Amino acid sequence: MARFEDYTWVSRLLGKALEGVLTVEEEERLRAWRSADARHEALYGRVMSGEFLAAKRAEWEKADRVAAYLQVRARCRARRRLRTWRRVWGVAAAVLLVVGIGAYGLFAGMEKEEPLRVSKVEILPGSARAELILAGGERLVLGDEPVDSVWVQEGMEVRTTGEQLSYAGEGSGEALQYNVLRVPRGGEFAVELADGTLVRLNSDSELRYPVHFAGGERRVYLRGEGYFEVVKDAGKPFVVEAGGMEVEVLGTTFNVSAYADEGAVATTLVEGAVRFSGESGGVELSPGEQGLADGAGAVTKREVDVNDYVAWQKGQFVFRHRTLEEVIRVVCRWYNVEAVFESAGAKGIYFTGNMRRYGDFEQVVRMLELTGGLDFRIEGRTIYIREKKNAF
Repeated sequence: MARFEDYTWVSRLLGKALEGVLTVEEEERLRAWRSADARHEALYGRVMSGEFLAAKRAEWEKADRVAAYLQVRARCRARRRLRTWRRVWGVAAAVLLVVGIGAYGLFAGMEKEEPLRVSKVEILPGSARAELILAGGERLVLGDEPVDSVWVQEGMEVRTTGEQLSYAGEGSGEALQYNVLRVPRGGEFAVELADGTLVRLNSDSELRYPVHFAGGERRVYLRGEGYFEVVKDAGKPFVVEAGGMEVEVLGTTFNVSAYADEGAVATTLVEGAVRFSGESGGVELSPGEQGLADGAGAVTKREVDVNDYVAWQKGQFVFRHRTLEEVIRVVCRWYNVEAVFESAGAKGIYFTGNMRRYGDFEQVVRMLELTGGLDFRIEGRTIYIREKKNAF
């Protein structure tokens, strides 16, 4: 069977064809591919149909809103220059799904796709929402409406927008007063701490932190996953406690994942230097390295492709040789759905691929179906997964 990756060039050309930006050489290559097989021409007609274009146009409008949000959240000033190519590749990703499914059927002898069994409940990707618990126990819901709010707490000016919370000021008193930012399943949110450190929290995560820092260190407590951009302060090291482990830095950028259901705590270093440690010892990490602590607290480190572990805060899912069980856990947190494996063997199937984090849920499931030999069924907010009886 041809590999799904072999058709990425086809999806790219079809995406550019939809945008009307093909070069002469690319037009010739696409024409040759279409004429090579009648089924290629049929697939081309399907992609270029008015129905497909209407669907993509709706996705573009949504993608533009998401891109604007990401631009503010990530402070990526260069995104405007890439708008055209982002659209081309957004279309290409969608086309890749169509081409991949078509190629799968073409080489596996399938006449047509089996319809995905879905009960009509709208499942949306995660969005900016959180709950802020103040030191006195008051609770504030954040993120539903993109409006600015400002108040004063412990001498600090606290501001919240639709996607970020920030603290500014000198603070008052030596006693530490803690706030808790809690992000539910299907949510994400960012907080700029009193020292200027920016923390982006993934879905189903929580950060406990002081309203202002005092004493000789800056210590916060994480459950779930967070991406940290720490402001350097040589006199006050920054410490993250997560899952019984500590990450200590002076100023750097790193990701910490400490979900209870993952069975391990992982720190992935983007830039700078950190020490990742626990009761059983620790390791020093350099950029491009990841520290791992298993359930028993044993610490190791390894070299990794950093993007695989930080792409979530750039609007992407990136999976490299991950088991379907691991992939489904990530997807379920983000879309706030539950998964039931009706076949134990399905959990150990490996998957490699990139997907838009803000994409349609059914499209994500379609991509996962390309692993082959699996049957997915969506009922309400639960996805059921099993191996096909006659899978090959």
